[in-house]
Amino acid sequence: MIWFLTRVYPKLNQTGNIRLALLVIAVFGFSSYFIHYLEPETFPSTFEGLWWVLTTVTTVGYGDVSPHTTEGKILGIFLFVIGIGLMGVVIGKVVNLFSLYRTLKEEGKLPYTKSNHYVLLGWSKKTKSTLKELLYEGEDRDIVLIAELAQSPYRHEKVTFIQGNPGNREALIDANVAKAASVLIFSDDSIQDSSLSDGKSLLIASSIEKLSFDLNESIYTIVEVQKEDHIDNFKHLKVDEFVISDETFSRIMAKASRYHGSSLIYTKLTSDLEGENIYQITSDKEWNTYRDAFISLLEKGATLLADGDKLNINQRLDEKIPEDARLFVVCSVDTYKQYWKKVK
Repeated sequence: MIWFLTRVYPKLNQTGNIRLALLVIAVFGFSSYFIHYLEPETFPSTFEGLWWVLTTVTTVGYGDVSPHTTEGKILGIFLFVIGIGLMGVVIGKVVNLFSLYRTLKEEGKLPYTKSNHYVLLGWSKKTKSTLKELLYEGEDRDIVLIAELAQSPYRHEKVTFIQGNPGNREALIDANVAKAASVLIFSDDSIQDSSLSDGKSLLIASSIEKLSFDLNESIYTIVEVQKEDHIDNFKHLKVDEFVISDETFSRIMAKASRYHGSSLIYTKLTSDLEGENIYQITSDKEWNTYRDAFISLLEKGATLLADGDKLNINQRLDEKIPEDARLFVVCSVDTYKQYWKKVK
């Protein structure tokens, strides 16, 4: 037994998986047939012999059947010495395979093969916040992260890490971006110059556009840009949505990935370059309730959005408007200039 452990076991442990599998099949198959041949009354079939072999090498030993002849017992000794050791090697190999799989997954070296997932490109505080937002809201889709990191920065059963440059074609293919529900490109926070940071995002978007063309697949792309006037640089690419970096970025990015086009609403409501915008107005003396204000504003071409941070106006239409109300409306700049003075 000591000889087996010191001489044979190390060599078996270094044997390739295929050869080891063939050796196991050969030993178990031979032993199953041979015990049936030696004691046909005790082991009436090869399957009965296999049952005894497996219970022996796994040290279960139910005791329901056992060899009675000297030859059969010698075979049992052989299985004790060789079979159990061989089974230990097999179990060790299986454990190593699971360990290798876990290591490769943590290092981002395994491709993602499923579909209808979210792909997040680049790792930053905003990426982490967006990822948490998606997971917090009970999102049932998987999330794939591509970043130039040694190991996964975020461990979760729904998060798959792909190691590599977000603009690298192989990394994008490993993330299966062609079958993704949304692809989110995050600005590189390590680059202080906004032009360079948005330039890097432009290169990544170009790589996605090229891959989309080559695979003849439509890839829904959302890009974070540092400066609004840099958006024109992306016009030649098929970028579906732009999100300008601000304090609400993570929530907008999560919503945009789930509800395609929703970021356009945020952009139009918060950008001075768009026709519609959010304005704060003073309450008219003729308005008694929110309903009065709502109807009057609609006639002027504006929509009552909120009173302060309270967005449930439609549920409080019959409530009286307080004197300190801060009413916010959505309307065009022309409508605002026509009916209200700018609230400072």
